[in-house]
Amino acid sequence: MKIGYAQTVITPSLKSLVYLAGFGHNRRAESVHDDLFARALAVSTEQTTLILCSVDLIGLFTPDVEQIIRQVNRPDLQIVIAATHTHHGPDTAGLWGPDDKTRGVDEAYLTELRQKVADTLLGAIHALQPVSSFKSGSVFVRGVVKNARNPEILDEELTVLQFLGADGRPLASLFNFPCHPEVLWEHNPHITSDYPGVLCARVEQRTGAPCIFFSGALGGMMTPDVVDHSFEECQEMGLALAHAGLETFELAEVMPAEDISIQKARFGAKLTNPLYKFAFWRKLLPDVRDQQGNVNSEVNLIKIGDLWLATVPGELLPKLGLEIKARCLGAGARVAGVIGLANGWFGYILPAEDFKYPWNPFKPGQHYEETNSIGKEIGPRVMRAVKGLL
Repeated sequence: MKIGYAQTVITPSLKSLVYLAGFGHNRRAESVHDDLFARALAVSTEQTTLILCSVDLIGLFTPDVEQIIRQVNRPDLQIVIAATHTHHGPDTAGLWGPDDKTRGVDEAYLTELRQKVADTLLGAIHALQPVSSFKSGSVFVRGVVKNARNPEILDEELTVLQFLGADGRPLASLFNFPCHPEVLWEHNPHITSDYPGVLCARVEQRTGAPCIFFSGALGGMMTPDVVDHSFEECQEMGLALAHAGLETFELAEVMPAEDISIQKARFGAKLTNPLYKFAFWRKLLPDVRDQQGNVNSEVNLIKIGDLWLATVPGELLPKLGLEIKARCLGAGARVAGVIGLANGWFGYILPAEDFKYPWNPFKPGQHYEETNSIGKEIGPRVMRAVKGLL
């Protein structure tokens, strides 16, 4: 087995107006607190070469991901590109412009971004080096996340993976945790990767090797359990997760690096959300529907030894994320995780039994997530596809 790593700064220039994504309209970036990155980890055997890429962005639609993969122009590669979902990066969707009538995407930045991500993917391939072993594990990190929609349903599990060279030194680490990167809140005007950036920096400092972060099943408003929404709390959360993962590595068994696999399942789901249809009509969002009114994407099941990672194209609610991880463990995994917002972005993905579209979507009450979902069908379709792979 070989692995390779590459990263590229994708922070937008403030020479142009940058609308920050994730909260209200007209939130303009005033400064850069810390850079945003595209990080790519390639894992290669004689049979399979997989690239896992994380981007510090609110999300990327499936057509953007497909365009990046076309620019890479390597059909032999299996590629998964997932957004961390930071709420303090540029609008890459269109919903957070100066008002509710104006698209917030800088198309020149988006074009440049796609090329940078493609180059990063290829950079990871060019950096391939032998790996002899790996460690994986999980740990529950208490008190850093809460579920604002359903407080009784909580996933506090951090999933980690680390590759080692022949001398036993770390070559790269992967962290996976289900929580919105929104320690900083709606009034923050500074570009930042939020707690994942703090996490990666500390792990890299302690291990001397790169670290890549993926958000998990963060839907249902899995949000940081903080009070002031300050940079100090952001630092505390990132360090808490980093240290918990590093301690897990110290206790984890070293396993030989032998094989990986990735299985893919394509699926489609009907888009029924009237707000999305209105946004298509107003050209705030790109119309990603096919001729039948479906939105199409994929799920993946990645196996690295006895670590299994399922990827889904949106913000999966923790009830479904917990079910996927339990099913992976029941099917033979020792450690399991879920990578969200991967190779597409469908908004929230809810269990069908919990989906209740509000009578007035502009005053959704406890059903905000439904107004940011393509529809009731998406949850069952995603789960059916994952179960099919299992």
